[in-house]
Amino acid sequence: MAKLKLDSDIAPEVGLIAISSHVNDYRLCWALNKALDIRLARRRSEIEQRGPRAIARFPAFDHFDDTGQATITLVCNHAPEGLLMPDERKADFFLLLDNECALVPGEALAMVRQAEFVLMAYPLEITALKDGFKLLQ
Repeated sequence: MAKLKLDSDIAPEVGLIAISSHVNDYRLCWALNKALDIRLARRRSEIEQRGPRAIARFPAFDHFDDTGQATITLVCNHAPEGLLMPDERKADFFLLLDNECALVPGEALAMVRQAEFVLMAYPLEITALKDGFKLLQ
């Protein structure tokens, strides 16, 4: 019997910026809201991942534009129970920019780097991350 392989190279249309910061998530949200002129608000549900001892919960914050079609999402990478993206240990947060968003990823990167409390920010390709699909939840 022949084996068929499902080819699923569907690349999500998002820009991704990794952020290193020494402050709590709500302080960084305040700084990004001010720098990018957006309104990030915490989600009711968190991103969950089973860890070695317990379930790790990672807070996420969303901004929806006026039309409701484009989103900007900030996801925490660290939780007491583990890391969401172990390959990116130096990143404390990930900022996802939908392609429908008015912010261009290159311009947004420059604005994020100028934001208060941001120590380092750099672009990433979501397809290059081993577990990048977790950020899209």
